[in-house]
Amino acid sequence: MYSFPLADTEEIIKKGHASLHLEDSAFTGAFYLTSERLVFVGYVMNITRKYIEEVPLTHIREVRGEKTFFIIPNGLAVSTITGKCLKVIVDPGDRNAWLKAIDEQLAKI
Repeated sequence: MYSFPLADTEEIIKKGHASLHLEDSAFTGAFYLTSERLVFVGYVMNITRKYIEEVPLTHIREVRGEKTFFIIPNGLAVSTITGKCLKVIVDPGDRNAWLKAIDEQLAKI
């Protein structure tokens, strides 16, 4: 359901259910860390219109943890070298694992 094409040498490092907040829109779907990029796959309105947002790891300027409503530690703020800012909401118990996995993958490039 939340599929996307992988390059021949690309592998999925981490995945989980998530929400993406981009500009004035919010989507529910799945969030992936691969060996080459961050990918969100969601659906708009119904399951017939897939929405994919991806950021190559080489384009990431900063990833930091955030809190929803200043209380819930479940947000990831991803800013890119092109000025794009993605806000991804993950499971609160998994946010630090996401930050660690992304940092480890960024250290490899």
